[in-house]
Amino acid sequence: IAVSTLASVMPDPFPVASPPLSEAKRHRTSTRGASPPLEAMSISRAARMAGNEPQQMSALEAERRHYRPCVPAVLRVRVRAEPAQGRTTCVSHEDLIASAFPTLYGSPVVSLVPADETDTSVAPRPLRVGCVLSGGTPAAGGHNCICGLFDHLEAFHPGSTLLGFRGGLRGVLRNSFTKLEAATVERHRNSGGFFMIGSGGDLIETEEELALAVRIARNNSLDGLVIIGGSASNANACLLAERFAAEGLAARVVGVPKSVDGHLKSEQVELPVGFDSASKLYSELVGNVMTDCTSSRKYYHFVRLMGRDASHLALEVALRTRPNLVLLGEEAAQQSRTIAGLVGEVADLVAERAAAGMEYGVVLVSEGLVDFLPEVRNLLRELDGALAERDAQDSNSYEGLSDDWLSSALSPPAFAAFSLLPEGSQTALLEERDAHGRVQVAKLESERLLGELVELELERRAAAGSYQGRFSVQHHFFGFEGRCPPPSNFDATYSHALGLAAGGLVSAGASGVLATLRGLTGPPEEWAPRGVPLTSLLAAERRRGRDVPLIHKAAVDLEGAPFRTLVSQRGGWRLARSFASPGPVQFDGPLADEISVCLRLERGEEGPEAAVAP
Repeated sequence: IAVSTLASVMPDPFPVASPPLSEAKRHRTSTRGASPPLEAMSISRAARMAGNEPQQMSALEAERRHYRPCVPAVLRVRVRAEPAQGRTTCVSHEDLIASAFPTLYGSPVVSLVPADETDTSVAPRPLRVGCVLSGGTPAAGGHNCICGLFDHLEAFHPGSTLLGFRGGLRGVLRNSFTKLEAATVERHRNSGGFFMIGSGGDLIETEEELALAVRIARNNSLDGLVIIGGSASNANACLLAERFAAEGLAARVVGVPKSVDGHLKSEQVELPVGFDSASKLYSELVGNVMTDCTSSRKYYHFVRLMGRDASHLALEVALRTRPNLVLLGEEAAQQSRTIAGLVGEVADLVAERAAAGMEYGVVLVSEGLVDFLPEVRNLLRELDGALAERDAQDSNSYEGLSDDWLSSALSPPAFAAFSLLPEGSQTALLEERDAHGRVQVAKLESERLLGELVELELERRAAAGSYQGRFSVQHHFFGFEGRCPPPSNFDATYSHALGLAAGGLVSAGASGVLATLRGLTGPPEEWAPRGVPLTSLLAAERRRGRDVPLIHKAAVDLEGAPFRTLVSQRGGWRLARSFASPGPVQFDGPLADEISVCLRLERGEEGPEAAVAP
């Protein structure tokens, strides 16, 4: 390669900025045939056989395939890894983390910088790289991560092979993969979902599984393995990188941060893949509910948003839509709130609005709200232990659990908290647990729990003569809706750049790192790619009775600018008669490249206006 740039190896290099949609359509019509019919664009049978992609594309899906994200300037050339000064540590449990990762622990952060033409360490030799879409929750932008990785290999390592392991990390153990060709990659550009190669929540943990993964990587002559996933998946990437290094494998393991609910946000990770698209879609849905609310003026809508471990989505959506009340788990935990206290707060809101002639409103609840409450957290911890002990002695069935057994297995405070819950919520907590052995708190349906208890509290107040009004409630949970939308322009550009960065890290010999980009509020051309040691993000969490190294899940910072902005504005929302409706995600026009409100505030930029329409 005479000139090491994307332009030198690609006939249609990515532009510095994607052209307007209308211009892109004209270009496509003149060079690629007529526009697709409005009803659908069919994919050939041969294309469908290549993977699990849908049999048809809508007109929008077909149009989005032609969107070309802007590429950061440094990723348009051949790169090398430049280590920073100083060693890194971990979030907590340093003795445990350092002993578990003796080879990787303390590695420095590396920056990707342009390589000299004479740098043979990143010579344009063909590479064999595997990729995995990992985790139980897909996120918009996952496909573009793979597209970016493919583009890097095509541009700077001609003749390379990209293997897509099917169904998540279990595909590695089964040696089940698809060789990703250009036609397959093109069909999936800017598409939502993980259907290109499928995904799964399985992890590689046991000694037998690790040994098998080593054998699979060696037999496939892998130079790299890129794992696109959340906290558990990237902790697993760290485990694989350590084992591969200990075994002397050439394969470098690089993670890419994917998280719809934003729990991977940190000082090192400004935003995970999928958060922007999900928050915009949820904002549209909440805005639609709010418009209906002010139209009918007869319902309270209790809306729960995805985010068990962190309330980033609820905070972002609240700043975009301005609900009458938003309940975040982190604030409730800091204030040691109780279920009874939250019920009283919501009932007070209903009473205040009724006195002002408004018997309607919207209450936004983070998914993990109840889990954050100290009394419930203690209950869940005791239930986890009691049910795990019962599993060891009996079956995995929770049928026949009696109050006598629960009262003896739980402490009096925990049993009192359990008894406060409606019968349906009690049953939900005793059902089969999640893949990590935890009680499935998501089945508590906190919006429904609050609605039922608030209704009882208002009935009590009405009987005592302290409340007059009508209370009718609708419950909503927005979760699956935000996992697989077409990625926003930001997520399409961001995830593609992360894929390019992951490829650059592999080719530069970095392993056990997370591909990240700095400066996301600035122009994409200026984004700075780095490799952050995965060990620096690790802490330990109790799983099935033992401490396990996991990536620390970042909760909402109650001292941060986004939360402080919420506190300064929410008083004006309480008795508001109207809301903010952001509308659908935009792919063209002045709002198409809008970025996260919370991210702008975190970087000291202007946030949403405090004024609320009358």
